[in-house]
Amino acid sequence: MFEIIKSFSFFDRIFKWGKIDKVNSVAFTEFQTISRELGELSEQNKNAQIRTDNICQNLENQKDQFFQLQREKDALKNLSENINQELRSKENELGALKEADLKNSKRIVELEKETERFRTSIEQYHAEIQEKENELGALREADSKNSKRIIELEKETEKFRTSVELYHTKIQEKENELGGLKESDNKNFKRVRELENELSIKHNENQQLIKDKIENERQLSAFKDGEKQAQEQYEHKITELNSLKKQLDDDRRRIQSEREEEIKNQFERMCATWKVHEKNVEEMIRGTCTRHQIEYINKEQTPFKGKPDNTLKIAGEYIIFDAKSPSSDDLNNFPTYIKNQTEQLKKYVKEKDVNKSLFLVIPSNTVDVIEQFYYNLAEYQVFIVSLDTLEPVILSLKKIENYEFVEQLSPEERENICRVIGKFAHATKRRVQIDSYFCGEFINILNACENLPEDILEKTQEFEKSDKMNPPLEKRAKLIASTQLKKDARRIKQEAEAQDIDVVVCDSAIETLPLYKPEQN
Repeated sequence: MFEIIKSFSFFDRIFKWGKIDKVNSVAFTEFQTISRELGELSEQNKNAQIRTDNICQNLENQKDQFFQLQREKDALKNLSENINQELRSKENELGALKEADLKNSKRIVELEKETERFRTSIEQYHAEIQEKENELGALREADSKNSKRIIELEKETEKFRTSVELYHTKIQEKENELGGLKESDNKNFKRVRELENELSIKHNENQQLIKDKIENERQLSAFKDGEKQAQEQYEHKITELNSLKKQLDDDRRRIQSEREEEIKNQFERMCATWKVHEKNVEEMIRGTCTRHQIEYINKEQTPFKGKPDNTLKIAGEYIIFDAKSPSSDDLNNFPTYIKNQTEQLKKYVKEKDVNKSLFLVIPSNTVDVIEQFYYNLAEYQVFIVSLDTLEPVILSLKKIENYEFVEQLSPEERENICRVIGKFAHATKRRVQIDSYFCGEFINILNACENLPEDILEKTQEFEKSDKMNPPLEKRAKLIASTQLKKDARRIKQEAEAQDIDVVVCDSAIETLPLYKPEQN
């Protein structure tokens, strides 16, 4: 706005004052924006004051807030400089307007003087015109010789009339210019009052911001002093903490070294125990057998293959006690090792007169890592026992000799047992015979499939490759329920009857098949 006002010429000030009004409106809008920004900055200053009061609550947050206060201080400083610059601009504008007002006043006086001068000239011209007209009348009455003078006077009169009209036009322009300058002078006077009021308000705001800046600087200085003391305390505590940490690290290393030494000694003792474990088991079993008159068979005298570590003979059966110990200090793999050893005991069960209950003897200090002490396998069972429990186990086995189970049964019970065993043997043999018969029939059917046409045979082989049969999976610890077998048999029988298959006739026909080959003469 100031640049536009400075660039205005005299006639622009008279005829283009509306442009200054538009620029003035824009400048006033900018001034309102600056006022809002000042209000926002004042609110931010209040928030900064609140944050400054809460700085002492936490040492770590004080540093961040310290930097925040510095940034706000710079912002207030910049704001103060901007306001001072704006005040200087407003003062310049006020001076320019006052200067323009002074110039307008001088111009008004000059125009009034020029107007008065023009009016005096007009009156003089009117007087001269009257004189010329009087002279013209006198000349008309004079002699005709004066006709030339009359024409000249008429031309001069016409010229004076033209000059009078020109002066009238100039007087009208000057009066219009005078009215515009008076109106502009009134507007400038109002604008000067408004700018003086705004300047007073800005000056008050600037004084308030200066006071806030001084207060913030005082609080910032106090905060720096407090932070310096807190930093010194922090460094002192850090020094004490480092000393304590060093002492704790030394104690931890010493305790760790003692603990490792103790664990090493313990493992050495355990390893020494495991190395002589087999010998200790043999001595324990031999002593127990000697005290209780039980036959002991050592590894070299075992009458069957495999050569177990210790063998007892009780009630005509060989009972095996095999000693097992860890191969290293790591006990994590020992349970897996024991489980694998139970699988390998199957070689002893195949021998004649070997009891189906086998025993693995482990060191007493490895019992904690063993989770399973009993393995029930298909053909035998394995018990995991420690060295401390050997004598009670052997004494419980010796009680087998105190009675003969079969002789205590009644004749009827013996007959029932034999009947059940016989039925099982007959059913097993019959199933083998039937499976063999159907196996041959199925093989004949497969051989007959080879005679099918090639395209049908290839298609059949493709379906055969894509098909898959999964019979029920047998699990070791899962019992096959007889009720489920009966239910499945009834279901199969119902499905066969639905297909018009006479399963009863099949049963009778199968029963007529001989179980054994006829004797040949």
